[in-house]
Amino acid sequence: MRIAMIFTTILFLSVISSVFAEDKTDYIPYKCHIETANGPNIALFVWDKKQVVEEQSALLAAHVPTISNERLLVKRVIECITEDKKFKDKFVRQLDEQRTDLDD
Repeated sequence: MRIAMIFTTILFLSVISSVFAEDKTDYIPYKCHIETANGPNIALFVWDKKQVVEEQSALLAAHVPTISNERLLVKRVIECITEDKKFKDKFVRQLDEQRTDLDD
């Protein structure tokens, strides 16, 4: 599972770098605390800053890739924040910290 998380992180970072190569000011990495049938999880996205509200709205009832390396159905969107912010929920914040610790 650790290898899968590393692979997911590398893939996410490569997508971010390719998107930012186009225009650094229009695309921003976001992370969302979502509720799924499997419980709370985090999904990562890179969105055009002009489309953030629309993108967040489209998450409900969509299957999205998560940091647990699964595509899960979103039952509820709890919080979407930019990559540099911290989640309000303590458990999800710990999940996120474990993910970002892999980058070090």
